[in-house]
Amino acid sequence: MSAAAEIFQRLTGGEVIVIDGGTGTELQALGVPMDEATWSARANLDHLDKLQSLHESYVRAGAQVLIANTFAASRAALGPAGLGDRVAEVNRNAIAAAQRAAAAAGGRPVAVAGSMSPFCPIAMKGRGDEAARADAGDAAAEDPRFPSRADFAEQAALLAEAGADLIALELMESSGYGRAALEAATSTGLPVWLGIGSIRQDDGTLVSDPELGHGESFEDLVASLVRPELAAVNVMHAKASTVPDAIEIIRKRYDGPIGVYAESGDWEAPNWVFNGLGPQEYLREARGWVAQGAQIIGGCCGIRPEHIKALADGLPRRAG
Repeated sequence: MSAAAEIFQRLTGGEVIVIDGGTGTELQALGVPMDEATWSARANLDHLDKLQSLHESYVRAGAQVLIANTFAASRAALGPAGLGDRVAEVNRNAIAAAQRAAAAAGGRPVAVAGSMSPFCPIAMKGRGDEAARADAGDAAAEDPRFPSRADFAEQAALLAEAGADLIALELMESSGYGRAALEAATSTGLPVWLGIGSIRQDDGTLVSDPELGHGESFEDLVASLVRPELAAVNVMHAKASTVPDAIEIIRKRYDGPIGVYAESGDWEAPNWVFNGLGPQEYLREARGWVAQGAQIIGGCCGIRPEHIKALADGLPRRAG
């Protein structure tokens, strides 16, 4: 049985699965410079040794799924940085680094997820004029700041060809590009995790960050994007305080595995500020999520190997 098949079997049986923590933020902590244009993606070309070492640290901490460093590796993100001709290399290198780390787990099943997101630092910051965007693919259907359908389709195919076990859609904060990403990911035939994040409280209602989407309510995003055939629906890159309400909203519309990988700290582009929850504080929050029925638990920005070890050692084996 493959690592992915074994992990999905455990989820079907109601078990809790621990995944990794932040990749880009931890690369930063290891001294890898964060690129103004591509954030952590350039590490797939210049710092593969540190990337693999980071993945291995998460495996040693107890992670059962590694999310490859492809979050910022779409053509929309890489093109404006002059790396449009290296999109395939960036994505393949990232999957290979995670696979090598998974193979070092000594027989314990560790699956590798390929990440796709709308993250495009230059365009989102308003630094991407028409000349800079010329290498970034065709214009997005609803918002030219973000990857287009062609960008998502290209990256999904690359991740599948490189041998990813599943595709983790991350930071899906708009029903527009979210549907385009879902279409691309599901076309590969791989299991797909949907991740909705960057949510915040607004007069008691959870809403997405308008800088990353259109300020849609979390409930509307779930209604628009959740499909029964999804392998999991995740709350990710969100403050811990927003997670309990988000889990309840998802459960109203989805019967499959729910995951949580929250953030901890603050973003000061292009770097992360590590001023958030410590490992035991994060574990206390995560125990509450598991009690609500969440089965996939890990971390996003600011969550480090020591947090993942606390989860692996301290979470109950089964959800609920």
